[in-house]
Amino acid sequence: MIGVASIIFDVSGARMFRAKDPIKEFDNRRGSRRVTRTATLDGGVAVSDLGYSDGDRDINIKEPEASLDSVDFARYIVETYNRVTITTPDGAYEAAPDGYDVTDGALTLRLLITEKISD
Repeated sequence: MIGVASIIFDVSGARMFRAKDPIKEFDNRRGSRRVTRTATLDGGVAVSDLGYSDGDRDINIKEPEASLDSVDFARYIVETYNRVTITTPDGAYEAAPDGYDVTDGALTLRLLITEKISD
């Protein structure tokens, strides 16, 4: 289950998306470190590790048989807000709505996490 809400009060700015297939929610549970590897002239490598940041994550909400209300909500959020609050089983985040897409009746709402706001 993923909740999306505007940061400021908006009667139309909040919605819960329930996964019909809970296994699909694991697609959003991934992360990586900020690591780069550069080849050196002596045949070795130099590694730069700048750590982990939640701000490098994306959340993709997928609704296979999307209702018209869900599509209208996704469009409204993307067109109206530059930041929203999202809640997932692993925490609350601030995110930037990146876009939405409807293909063969399936809605995908893409959100780019900017920071984690819960412990």
